Amino acid sequence: MERDKPQEQKNTVKRKKRKIHWPRFIIFITAVLLVVGLGVGSGLLFAWATDTPSFSPDDLDVHTTSILYDIHGNEFARLHGGENRTLVELDTIPQSVLDAFLAIEDNKFYEHHGVDFLAMIRAVMANITGGYGTQGASTITQQLVKNAFLTPDKKLKRKVQEAMLAFQLERTYSKDEIFQMYLNRIYFGEGAYGVQAAAHTFFGKPISEVGLHEAALLAAMPNAPNHWSPYRNPELAEQRRQLVLTQMNRFGYITAEEAEEAKQNQPTVVERGNRVGSASSNLYPYFVDYVIQETIEKYGISENLLYRGGLRIYTTVDPKVQRPAETSLSDSKNYPPSRGSQPVQASMAVIDHTTGQIRALVGGREHTAKRGFNRATDLKRQPGSAFKPVAVYAPALEMGRTTATVVDDVPVRYGNYEPDNYDGVYRGLITMREATQYSVNIYAVKLLNEIGVQNGYNFSKRLGIKSLDDKRDQVLGLSLGGLTHGTNPLEMAGAYGAFANKGVWIEPHAVTQILDREGNVYVQAKPKQDIVMKETSAYLMTSMLETVVQSGTGTRAQMNRPVAGKTGTTELPKDDPQFRGMRGNKDAWFAAYTPELVGVVWMGYDQTDRNNYLYQTYGGSYPAQIWRSVMTAALRDVPVKAFPRPRGLTEVAVDIKSGMLPSDLTPSQFIKTEIFDERTVPKETSNVWVEGVVCVDTGLPYTFGDDCEGGLTRAVFLQRPVPYTGAKRPLDAALEVPTPIVADEDADDADSNNTPDVPLRPNETPAVPTPAPATPSPSPAENNQQQQNSSSNSSGNSSPSQNDRNVPSVPAEPPASGNGKKDEEEKKQEADDVIERPLTPPAELF
Repeated sequence: MERDKPQEQKNTVKRKKRKIHWPRFIIFITAVLLVVGLGVGSGLLFAWATDTPSFSPDDLDVHTTSILYDIHGNEFARLHGGENRTLVELDTIPQSVLDAFLAIEDNKFYEHHGVDFLAMIRAVMANITGGYGTQGASTITQQLVKNAFLTPDKKLKRKVQEAMLAFQLERTYSKDEIFQMYLNRIYFGEGAYGVQAAAHTFFGKPISEVGLHEAALLAAMPNAPNHWSPYRNPELAEQRRQLVLTQMNRFGYITAEEAEEAKQNQPTVVERGNRVGSASSNLYPYFVDYVIQETIEKYGISENLLYRGGLRIYTTVDPKVQRPAETSLSDSKNYPPSRGSQPVQASMAVIDHTTGQIRALVGGREHTAKRGFNRATDLKRQPGSAFKPVAVYAPALEMGRTTATVVDDVPVRYGNYEPDNYDGVYRGLITMREATQYSVNIYAVKLLNEIGVQNGYNFSKRLGIKSLDDKRDQVLGLSLGGLTHGTNPLEMAGAYGAFANKGVWIEPHAVTQILDREGNVYVQAKPKQDIVMKETSAYLMTSMLETVVQSGTGTRAQMNRPVAGKTGTTELPKDDPQFRGMRGNKDAWFAAYTPELVGVVWMGYDQTDRNNYLYQTYGGSYPAQIWRSVMTAALRDVPVKAFPRPRGLTEVAVDIKSGMLPSDLTPSQFIKTEIFDERTVPKETSNVWVEGVVCVDTGLPYTFGDDCEGGLTRAVFLQRPVPYTGAKRPLDAALEVPTPIVADEDADDADSNNTPDVPLRPNETPAVPTPAPATPSPSPAENNQQQQNSSSNSSGNSSPSQNDRNVPSVPAEPPASGNGKKDEEEKKQEADDVIERPLTPPAELF
């Protein structure tokens, strides 16, 4: 028994679990991970290092050209560093300029061997806490390497390769040679490469004459030329300049007193238009400017890579459209005489609405400065009535309203806001088609109030209007284009493109593809798209805009093919004292499209004042004339086709005073055939007409005791759904009965002897008040017939049939100089908008 005890103890020991020594285990795992990490890291570093582009001094050549191609693949422009560069020796550059760059870019440039490892550690820590790419650590040598050999993206692989090449560069060139190459190569924005070109561009002087206060601004820009630009962001540029001076004092380049004196001495920057020799020699310069802007801002390509990277940029420009646009906008015959020292300016954007591709872009009468102010894209002006389809009519159609929706065009007030019509005339009960045709302001304001301002605002944003102000633009003035910041022709072309493209908005763009110098795809355009409205709604919008061109405010744009468009004119600001008592306009717009292209034209002065403003110039005059000239040339060899009509539409006769089905009392001249989405066809019968007994000799309702020597007859009168008793009578007030009518059946119940029984003769219909005739408004069916006949001549309107409604006409401005057919056209072309101008001599409504 004694002998068995040791065996039992042994078994007991075997059954005990072995404990894990966690500290040792953690150390072991850490060691394994470090070994693996070092192995993987070393492998990656080796792979990246071996993949580093070969170093060649020839690659430091600053003339690596990027080429632009048109829609057909033909070269039309070149971008290269030599376009605005003058090489300069280091010893001719002021010491203050050299010190400013060293202080802000690489204070230890003359101490390291191409890479500043301490700066790299600081950047790594910043990137760990803020995400990779938060802070860079590139020395001047590395920046030169990056621009010459590598892409500008912040990737770890690129940083490793950058360091390898920096070491090679430092072994090949002296510090002064590297610094000189850097200062001659860096990009400052505005097309200026190198410090010499930058000094001329921004200060109008050579670099040798630049002072300390100016040197700080030059050193501030290369880090991000667009962001720190004194033209684009003057406040940010000044903040960056102050930082440069602070750094110069911190590192001992200047004293605190010198820094403070330079901070107080702000540099004077040359105005863009006053630069010498800054115009571009490329074809289609305004389009080239926008291509540069799009590649930088949308695709993040640095300007250094763009001008030196040997890129092949394929664009959307079509010479068949761009050339006529440039020709028309440079032709003085397409402009009114200038009233002051400035020339009247204009701009135009043309897009293919099926793709969003920009076919033409012209930012002014002439191109005076490379990458200067482009009125087709940089402009911010109120679009006037051209904005009504965007913010009011299109969203209303999408929300179930119809082209026959009736609103009472009578004076109205919303708080302190009291809109009026451009001609001071109120038309009474009118349809959406008529309101669009004659650009009636009251109708648009009332309809926006009905559908909701926020709905109109949100719809405008979906149509690509980016400059809207969330706080100040959600007001009823949005309906008349009263935008806080305004818009430009390219944005408006994109918005109208959705109407032409069956309700699909496609972001306008100028670049389709970019290849690097090796032929690899660097950028493939994928424009944004949004289905903003139903096909039927888009077609109904187009149908109404066709009426504008056929017989409304846009007749000067008529062609031998279908055209849908809208005019817009904004008056001189009433709240500006300098315009008190003056009558004139600030901006004139014409936005229109065919089944093939959309084009928008703006006209006005760069600086509107009491000596420089538009007089008797409206959206339907010169802007429409330019639009037609461009489109006629662009579509000369294109077969004529109609706007495609989608399924789900139908044509129904309606009472145009109610928007409902005609009743037995509806007079024939107020029955028109309208186009409807099948889901919104009216089902109710019109209730705006009443019948009563009137005296034949006076036309007034008969009341008991009246002496009607001429006898009695029955008549039909208009009865407004909401009575209007204001002092300004609408034109259709002549159709109303002067006093309330007592219906015949009610009168019979009250006293059968008070209202005489006036039998009608066989086949006789009740009489209707008959004011003087006026201009006829064709129905959609007649519009379609006009389109079919327009291939030979579309300038005239067919005469009205017996059942056509006579529509209002409004006072006319004196005709422009000239005679014959041109005078007749100009009588029609007085425009529209917040205060739009008249079209024809005054007349009664019907």
